[in-house]
Amino acid sequence: MVRIRKQMLDGNVETLVLAVLEAGPSYGYKIVKELNERSEGILRLGEGTIYPVLYRLEEKKLVSAKWRLAENGRERKYYRLTTKGRKALAANLNQWQMLASVMRKVVDLSENVLTKPQPKVSVV
Repeated sequence: MVRIRKQMLDGNVETLVLAVLEAGPSYGYKIVKELNERSEGILRLGEGTIYPVLYRLEEKKLVSAKWRLAENGRERKYYRLTTKGRKALAANLNQWQMLASVMRKVVDLSENVLTKPQPKVSVV
């Protein structure tokens, strides 16, 4: 299976986590599982990637966290999207859509130039 290179993903993991949390509060392992399922295994993120992102989001006040008792009797830290986080998600998605649009335009243009018959040029 093809994977996305880390450099391509940098700067987007925060948006992906915020998008998962838009559906409701969740804890680290479940967020990782959800991201990997939604990406159909292409991302294959681990908890070691997600927890630093969650801590950053918490520091930025984009998510809030609360310890809760799970069904198995252990405590889990649940993360919830804040109002500021919802605004950040909307802004990030807008930026991402603009970038995707520009990428499509540039790539389509490049493909058209490469596939169009080129005029024959003679050198004198």
